[in-house]
Amino acid sequence: MPWLDPDRALALVVEHTPTGVVREVALEDACGLVLAEDVVSDRDYPPFTRAMMDGFAVRVADAGRRASVCGIVAAGQDPQAAGLAVENGRAVEITTGAPCPPGTEAVVMHEEVDGDGESVRLPQGIRAGQHMAPRGSDCAAGTAVLRAGQELTALGIGILASFGRKKVRVLAPPSLAIITTGNEIIPEDGCAGPVTMRDANGPMLAAQARALGLDAATACARDSVEAIGQALARASQADIVLLSGGVSAGRYDLVPAALLGLHAEVIFHKVAQKPGKPLLFARMGRRLLFGLPGNPLSSHFCFHRYVAASLRKWMGLPAPPVGGTARLATALAGVPERTLFEPARVEPDERLEDGANGWTAVPAHTRSSADVFSAATANAYLRLPPGERGMPAGAEVSFAWIGGAR
Repeated sequence: MPWLDPDRALALVVEHTPTGVVREVALEDACGLVLAEDVVSDRDYPPFTRAMMDGFAVRVADAGRRASVCGIVAAGQDPQAAGLAVENGRAVEITTGAPCPPGTEAVVMHEEVDGDGESVRLPQGIRAGQHMAPRGSDCAAGTAVLRAGQELTALGIGILASFGRKKVRVLAPPSLAIITTGNEIIPEDGCAGPVTMRDANGPMLAAQARALGLDAATACARDSVEAIGQALARASQADIVLLSGGVSAGRYDLVPAALLGLHAEVIFHKVAQKPGKPLLFARMGRRLLFGLPGNPLSSHFCFHRYVAASLRKWMGLPAPPVGGTARLATALAGVPERTLFEPARVEPDERLEDGANGWTAVPAHTRSSADVFSAATANAYLRLPPGERGMPAGAEVSFAWIGGAR
């Protein structure tokens, strides 16, 4: 199977990723998910005419006059139950958010009156309705405030809570399992020997998933078709499975054989990119399987570009990575036969004048596909197309943010 163009590979991942099923979830679990229903206001907001400032509820006709203060109403108090009303020559002290007493035509701020607590002299200019929010002025009953297909933010959660909602219908996120393969890999709590390594890819990939609001089960498997098959069987309930390692062309790269034994349909294997050339993508019905390279930087990049796009499509969110263009702070060498994706630190370009917006990119200049150490501070991946032997400092290069980082 020939190497696939990176854009075609991304398109195939998105094309073969289904949309999540509709599920009702608790409000505290809904932030970041996509609504599967319109949300309609249950009543007028505010549900009463509300004071917008601390001050006095008055009549407009009393402008420039002295009015006696006949009581006070605070937020959460019912002025009618307390027998409070505004009449000519009589004012009611009021706090921000409190219901305006019957007869209120305006609210005058404390700073605008003179008084001794029993009476106040009102300013000359009083406008009808000033510092008052009429009932339903923010949102009328029956208004569709949030729409199906909209991503729920913290503001949306606040709206749902104000409507008294405890649950909401959303596109359910996928369940995720991560399997790190390799005889040299030991669990992260194990003791590393002279020729073994602690599992770093599993925790790294799980952290990338958490950045998208998803939890993932992690496991390790030795380099045998049987062990990988058993690990896949244990992860059979996961919607998306990530296998790290074992997808290249060596004697112990056994993930393709294990998937073949499970009758998985391989959509593509190997992409013309650096890092991450051995990337494999397969499916079993609605289940998706990604074979990620074992080198940590390759594994990280393939999650960033392909797995994240699949997860976002599943959740009903825009799939393509978000980015822009930046000017290179240092020269960058290309890879003639493949698209290069180089980790970098992208920051605002302070050299620009006249308030212009722009970015500058400092490439990590990684030594290999295993070099996550040089990339530790990267917040983006730069992209150089194939055929580019390099770009000089100052040249414009496209980039995509890592996990939405800025």
